[in-house]
Amino acid sequence: MQRTSIWRIATAAFVLGSIIYTSRSGAKAGQRKKEQAKFNDNVLPEYEEVFEKNLLVPDGWVFGAIWPTIYAGTTALSVYQALPEQLNNPRFKRSMPWLLLSYTCNTLFGRFFSDPKSESIVASNVITQLNLPAGLALHNSMEIGRTDVEGPEKYLRWPVSLYAGWLTAATVAGTPNIFLELGWWTPNEERDVPIATGILAATGALGYAVARKLNDPVYMIPFVAAFAGIATRQRDKHESVASVAATLALVYTAILAKWLPKGHFKPVGPAEPTPSQAIVLNSTPSEDETFHDELVDAA
Repeated sequence: MQRTSIWRIATAAFVLGSIIYTSRSGAKAGQRKKEQAKFNDNVLPEYEEVFEKNLLVPDGWVFGAIWPTIYAGTTALSVYQALPEQLNNPRFKRSMPWLLLSYTCNTLFGRFFSDPKSESIVASNVITQLNLPAGLALHNSMEIGRTDVEGPEKYLRWPVSLYAGWLTAATVAGTPNIFLELGWWTPNEERDVPIATGILAATGALGYAVARKLNDPVYMIPFVAAFAGIATRQRDKHESVASVAATLALVYTAILAKWLPKGHFKPVGPAEPTPSQAIVLNSTPSEDETFHDELVDAA
């Protein structure tokens, strides 16, 4: 029990450290950007130059809204799972290794995202792609969309869902950055605009299909932010891209208005009991208890 407790506390400390490190790395990048006084988004100028060529990158406000929400919720989750009464929670037992792996990727992302070198720009986007399977595995290990839980755990599933959704959207938006930075793709507005609108439409269909598969409407929320951010970024640059992105944001909002209050698209079963609960549920009465019950019935 004590070993497990130390492991859980270490997990919480590592996740919190990863969040602080990545946040500070982003702040340093923002400070360097302000000193150069060239761009508006809170990223390094070298990244912004790539983002300007990528029609699928959202506006800067999206990052400022999504990441603090995910980080605050994940901090609460990592602390809650380390509480003594949660040590036998089977979902936390399965999910903590994936949380560690995912936030190891998050730490590496923060390291490279604060570096203006070309190879670091590529590495930060590759790490996002590698982090997506870990984020989805974390989502699955928490049994989100498959079981119903009570108490704080019910709401601490939200940051995991948001994280998985954001990593999916970020993978789609970040992949062109790799091609652009490596010189595999030369910007051409006449060609890139229809391709971007097609990718947006496919992403909208894919995001909804994955959300239905995961049985998790919360997973769709980051897509709303991403689509809205693309619409605001491209509003005065590429009207067709902005229109498709804005339409998808509205469609997703309408879907969420129906399904988000329910918490799932289809019914879910009860959560797996903790070992202590299982003992109570599976226990049989002792001979003394049976004899006592017979005396009561006879009376």
